[in-house]
Amino acid sequence: MAEDRDGPAVIVVSSKKPVMNYVTACVTAFNMGHSRLLIRARGRSISSAVDVVNLLRSGFLSGLRVERVSVGTEAAPPVSFIEIEVSKPQPR
Repeated sequence: MAEDRDGPAVIVVSSKKPVMNYVTACVTAFNMGHSRLLIRARGRSISSAVDVVNLLRSGFLSGLRVERVSVGTEAAPPVSFIEIEVSKPQPR
């Protein structure tokens, strides 16, 4: 298996593309050797980021763990954001 790169791979979710595009990007990142992903979204895209994680957990990677969830507001202009860090289980 390929070594994990420094830090998680970052997937930025917007509401302009279908959710399955982001799910595919996450699965591809895991297959390329990343063991952790940071899924980030702002504003109206927050629900899409949550959908991406739920689809990954229910259909693609059943052992996926949610390591950390951060929410907040960016300063100018004030826009809410979410960051969800997920990790893939290590094979035994």
